Order: sequence, then C-alpha cells, then structure tokens
Amino acid sequence: MSNNYSAPNAALVDSNESGGSLQAGIEGNYSVELSDILSESWQKTKGSKRYILGAGILMYVISFVVIAVVTAISMFAIGTDPESPGPMAILIQVVLQILFMALILPFSAGIFVMCLKQVQGVQPEFGDLFSCFNKTGKLLGCMILMYIMIFIGYLLFIIPGIYLNFAYILAIPLIVDRDMGPWEALETSRKAITKHWLSVFLFFIVLTIIMLVSMLPLFIGLIWSVPLMAIAMAVLYREVFGITSY
Repeated sequence: MSNNYSAPNAALVDSNESGGSLQAGIEGNYSVELSDILSESWQKTKGSKRYILGAGILMYVISFVVIAVVTAISMFAIGTDPESPGPMAILIQVVLQILFMALILPFSAGIFVMCLKQVQGVQPEFGDLFSCFNKTGKLLGCMILMYIMIFIGYLLFIIPGIYLNFAYILAIPLIVDRDMGPWEALETSRKAITKHWLSVFLFFIVLTIIMLVSMLPLFIGLIWSVPLMAIAMAVLYREVFGITSY
C-alpha cells in the first residue's frame, strides 16, 4: 500500500542512460574507450558534416569580417598604424584579440551544441550556431581564467601547465550543457579528467594525429576529420558527464 505522505523518490544525482552523470564524472566512474568513441563518432558524422563544416566556415567568415571592420574603424578614428609599436596600437591589438575570442567562443559553443544533438540522435540545425551567444560572458570568462591558470602552470616547470591544458578540456562543454559558471566549470572538468588524465591525453594525441594525416592529401581529408573530432568531443563529454540539455 502506497503512502501518500511519503517523500518523493527524487534522483539526487542527474544521470543519462547513454552516458555518465555529474557526480560519476567527478568521482571518475567512467572510462575512455578510444576505439569505441572513434567508432561511434565516425558513425555519427553521417548526415552532420554539412552542418558542422558549414557552421565552421560561417563562423570564421563572420568573425573575420567583424574584426576587419572594427580594425579599420579603430585605425581611422585614432589615426595610427596597427603595425606601429606605440602603446595605442598595442592596446588595440589586445582589444581585438578579446573581441575575436568573444566572437569565436559562442560560435564554437554553438557547433558543440550541434554535436551534442547529433550524439543524442536529434537533428542539428544551422540556427544552433547562434544558440550560445547568451553565454558569451561565461565562455569568455572561462577562457581567460583557463589561459591564466595554464600560463601559471607552465611557469611552474611546465608540467603543471601540460596537466591543466588537458584537465580543463571539458570546461567549455560544461558551460554549454549545464550553464555552469567559469570557475565551477574549470574545477569540475579538472576533478573529473584528473581521474583518467592519461587516457584523455592519449585520446587527444590520437585525434591530433588523425587531423595531421588528414591534411596531407591537399587538406581534403579535413572534410571528414573535422566533424569526426567535433563529434568525438561530444561523445567524450557524454561518457564523462552525460548530456542534460539536448
């Protein structure tokens, strides 16, 4: 007989049947099966290449056009040469770098949304490319913090920098999927990846080799390797933390 006054059986830990969960990821209860991830990612590229490649091309076209226009206006307004060593030119270069990052990050996050959808069996849309601009502040803050921490790590005899470079690899995906804050995303990624750091490191070494080999025949192989890498990141994220938003 059921008790109408008993507490509801709410799940204390979010989970995903096809992947991990936040708590499981932090505790290291996942595995990085390279062959399985690559095999699934290759299968998932079918029907998604046009979205991922098209979105990537559009991302860079828009970003470079905006940067070119802003640069031209800035140079005209202050009457200085961007190649000159003056402090104003240096300031402009810094501002342009931040602006470029602020454009690229939400676009890249939008492409990751496409990949998450593809992994979940949901049809991606080109509109997904613009779906993360409301998270630009968090994405930019996360990337700046990441650069600072990795830079400090490299100053401390290089090895800590190499460690953080891969330990933070899922910070941006955590912001995209779970809307975490910058530092929370960095620490969550670090705690989870630390448990299987070497496996994740080897995973990215293999992806890098695939990318380099695909460039050899006149870069034609990038048509397949770029979507493969993008979706492999989404599969890795799912295996570690599960997917909650798509």
